[in-house]
Amino acid sequence: MFESYWVLNRYVTREYLKIFFLSLSGLIFIYVVVLFFQRVDTFIKHQASFILIFEYLLYKVPEVIFQWTLPYAVLLSVLLTLGTLSRHSEITAMKAGGVSLYRITIPLFIIALLVSVISFLGNEYLVPLTNQATRHLLSVKVRKEQQTSSFKNYKLWYHGDRGIFNIQLLDTEKKVLKGVTLYQFDDQFRCTQRIDAREAKWIDGKWKFYQGATREFGEGGGMRTLPFSELELSLKEDWESFQRIERKAGEMSYAELSNYIQKIKASGYDSTRYLAELYSKLSFPFLNLIMVLIGIPFALKTGRSGGIALSIGLSVMIGFAYGVTFYVFLSFGKSGVLPPLLAAWTPTVLFGLAGIFTLMNIRQ
Repeated sequence: MFESYWVLNRYVTREYLKIFFLSLSGLIFIYVVVLFFQRVDTFIKHQASFILIFEYLLYKVPEVIFQWTLPYAVLLSVLLTLGTLSRHSEITAMKAGGVSLYRITIPLFIIALLVSVISFLGNEYLVPLTNQATRHLLSVKVRKEQQTSSFKNYKLWYHGDRGIFNIQLLDTEKKVLKGVTLYQFDDQFRCTQRIDAREAKWIDGKWKFYQGATREFGEGGGMRTLPFSELELSLKEDWESFQRIERKAGEMSYAELSNYIQKIKASGYDSTRYLAELYSKLSFPFLNLIMVLIGIPFALKTGRSGGIALSIGLSVMIGFAYGVTFYVFLSFGKSGVLPPLLAAWTPTVLFGLAGIFTLMNIRQ
C-alpha cells in the first residue's frame, strides 16, 4: 500500500511540476514583455544600449517571479493538472482504487508550501537588492542623472544645491518631509548653517519648515542658535526632487523594514503605511497555498467539460479578483482606514476560507 501511494505521489508531482514550470515561464515572459513596452519610451529617449535594456529586464525578473507570477502559476498548474487527470478519468480510477481526493492532492499542498517558503525568502533577500539595482540603473545609467541620494542608518541623505539634507521620513501623499536636517556649506565646504525641523512642507512652490532651530556657525568656532516655529526657505529643490528618492518598502527586506518602522516610531512619526507593507510581506507568500485550495474545486468541476482556454480564463478571473481585493485592503491599511494587520491578512484569510469551504463540499 505504501509503495502504491509513493508511485501515485510521484506521478501527480511529476505531472504538476511539468505544467508548473511551463506556466511560470510563460507568465514571466508575458510580464517581461509588458515591462519592456512600459519603459520603451524611456529607453528610446535616452538612447539606452541593448545591454542596459537587457540588464534592466534581468533585474526585474525576481520581482516578476516572487511578487506577480508565482501564485498564479501555482493556480494555473493546479487547474491544468487536475483538469487533465479528470478528463482522462484518472481521478475516477484513483478513487475506485480507494484513494481519496485529499490523498491525491497532498503532493500539490506540499509543493505549494515549499513555494510559499521560497517566495518569502526571495522577497526577503533577492527582490530588495534587485529593486535597488533597478532604480540605480534607470536613474544613473539610463537617464544619466547624478547619484545624489543614499539610505544609511535608516535615514535618507540627499545632496542638494545648497547643502545636504538628512530626512527621517517622506510622506508622499501630504508632500511632507519629516525629521529634517539641512546642512549648508560655503565654497570651502565648511558647514555654515544647520537647520533642524520636525517637518518641512511643500506649499505654493516654497518650503516651510516647522518646529525647529537654526544653528549658525562662525569662523572662530562660535555658534548661534535661533529657534523657530515656522521658517520659509526658497530652495532650488522642489517636491519632485525628494519624491524620486523615497525609500520604498519593496527595496527593504522584512527585517530592514521592521527596523525602519521602529526608528520611525521612536522619532514620534506615523508608520501606518509601512506597517501595512510589513504585514503583507508575510501574508502574500501564503497565497500560493490558497491558490491550491481554490484551484482544486474549480479544476474538478470543469475538468471534464473544460480545456486549457477555460483553465487560463479561470486563472485570470481568480487572480484578478484576489489582486483587486488585496490592493484595495492594502490601501485601506496604508491610509489608516483599517488596522494594518487586518488589512494585510483579510484577503488571504477570506480567499482561504472560501477555498476550504468549496473543497469540503466536493463529493469524495
